[in-house]
Amino acid sequence: MKTNEGLLILGILATSYLLLFDCAQSTALALASSPNREAPFDPARIDRLPPDIRRAALRMCRKRPTAAEHFATYLENSRIVRLHFEHFYCEGKSRLCRSAANCLHQEFVASGSGYRLLRSYYGRPHHD
Repeated sequence: MKTNEGLLILGILATSYLLLFDCAQSTALALASSPNREAPFDPARIDRLPPDIRRAALRMCRKRPTAAEHFATYLENSRIVRLHFEHFYCEGKSRLCRSAANCLHQEFVASGSGYRLLRSYYGRPHHD
């Protein structure tokens, strides 16, 4: 009788271990394949901008700026790039948003082999 109880306990422990291992593996896979593993504000988002636009954004700050996910949106097959400064962090710069509902936006248009500033305006924040 004791042998059967020992085998039952051993079976339960083995099953529990396999379930725990499977859950841990699934969680690790989900985290590794997550599409957004970047920090909320990341300087790499500035680095990925087209060169003309990146230089314009870098000139706005004395220190290296960072940006959130929706800082730049690409329209018309990347012919127009719109920057949303509610998603931009520049230490010591508060003038980029006049209020929570009125932030700087800039639109750049493809011109030759680069981009040029099309317009700057203050408007409602962009949320996705």
